[in-house]
Amino acid sequence: MKRIFTLLAVLLCMGGLQAQDYLQIVTFESESGVNGVFITAGAADDKKGVESDAVKSLFYTLMFSGVEGVNNDKPLVYNSNPSYTNSFFNSAARYVGYVVEAKEVDKPKKVGGRYQGTYRVTIRLKQLINDVKKNTGGKEAEQKAEKEAKRLVPKPKIMVVPFRKDGEDYKAILENDRDLRAAVSEVQKGFEALDIETESILSSHNSNNRRAQYEESVDAASSNLKQLLLSADADVYVVVDLEKNISSSGSSVSVILTAYETATDNIWATENSWTNRFNTTNITALCSYAVRDYLPSFLEQIVKNYNEPSSIVIQFSVKNGSMVSMRDRCSNGRRLSDVIQEWLDDNAHDGEYHVQGIVDESAVFDDVLIPKADEKGKKMNAEKFGSRLCDALYAVGVDTEYNTEGNNVLITVLSIE
Repeated sequence: MKRIFTLLAVLLCMGGLQAQDYLQIVTFESESGVNGVFITAGAADDKKGVESDAVKSLFYTLMFSGVEGVNNDKPLVYNSNPSYTNSFFNSAARYVGYVVEAKEVDKPKKVGGRYQGTYRVTIRLKQLINDVKKNTGGKEAEQKAEKEAKRLVPKPKIMVVPFRKDGEDYKAILENDRDLRAAVSEVQKGFEALDIETESILSSHNSNNRRAQYEESVDAASSNLKQLLLSADADVYVVVDLEKNISSSGSSVSVILTAYETATDNIWATENSWTNRFNTTNITALCSYAVRDYLPSFLEQIVKNYNEPSSIVIQFSVKNGSMVSMRDRCSNGRRLSDVIQEWLDDNAHDGEYHVQGIVDESAVFDDVLIPKADEKGKKMNAEKFGSRLCDALYAVGVDTEYNTEGNNVLITVLSIE
């Protein structure tokens, strides 16, 4: 509002048209493609001037006051630029170039010594919005806001791993395949250059080895794969495979990427493309070319999925012999089934969840939409959500234990105080 008053003051000082000369009674009626249709009222000392005043009033209102339904109800003018804005209303009549059609709705009638009338005016709305924003700094402000919004979008922590067959060990693969190791390294460096936090697969592998949990057997290596990824707190793991085409005419490579959500193993992104053929055998350099070309678009797929609300299943069951039911009352006096639903009302994304069924021994919520991120901006997942639900139940005297399998949270009710 302060900005609008400042703009009006500038107009007045420069001898521009006074704000009170315009009725500023404008309604946005419809939009079709690049054009917008408005109903606008005008006033003048004679009938001939009413239409012109009504059209100018439309432009003045759009630029300085805002019209509901256009530009988020905000004025088009962002910063004062009188030399530009005055040209719409003075003898330059810049507004004329944006008018497509003006039709009389109500014939001008004399009201309080002046004639007033209403018109349906079609203008090149999209062009007007772009031009005014460009000339008053709105475009720069929008771009700045867009950059800031992108900066604040939660980003996942990523672990980059080499393609492996069942029973193979990551460390052995990276030690024995120099070219694949180079590809993994280039992908990881590429993510870091895009401001993504990464975790080294070798660091996590060595940490697991120190705890003597990883290489006891082929079966142990396979069974601990998930723990290896989870121990690194990686939201996403990206599998890197490498194909090479080396001949006397030159070399080319394809770095094949597949991104998986760690918690569920759902595929979030894929990418595969060959580099041009170069007269070199430097596979590291070729991998760098391949990564540089398409890693940004690959990351966009990951971030988009990372910021989408996820659907999980929450299943409650009562422990055998516990002598409690889903209908028992908690320490706050509410029934357990009601406490759960009230918590989901408050904590599910937009309160969205579906109850498949509730009986004394069990309850199944087969489609619970969880928030995109927690209070730290990290991706919310089934494990976190289930833990918080169990903590909330403990606060009202309900002791539970839970397990998470992918997007399924299995909660066992042990006792109720």
